Amino acid sequence: MPWNTYIQKYDISISEKNIMHRDIKPENILLKDKSDKFDLKIADFGLASYTETDLLITRCGTPGYVAPEILEDKKYNEKVDVFSAGIILYIL
Repeated sequence: MPWNTYIQKYDISISEKNIMHRDIKPENILLKDKSDKFDLKIADFGLASYTETDLLITRCGTPGYVAPEILEDKKYNEKVDVFSAGIILYIL
């Protein structure tokens, strides 16, 4: 399975558990081992939050990977992680 599929799989999995990571960036994506399996792990859940019925407005994340609605101080949800993953896939 290609590495980009693992990132997409993670993003769907964490969204189903109603968790927003809010700081997805290359430095927070780790390889489990050096094999060709690309078993990825996501690290640093320090800014993570459970999604609520109300949208969040806290400004957080790493510039360059953060979704526009966060920078514009608009309400947001778990889709901000999808945006960050998209930036990483574009860079790679």
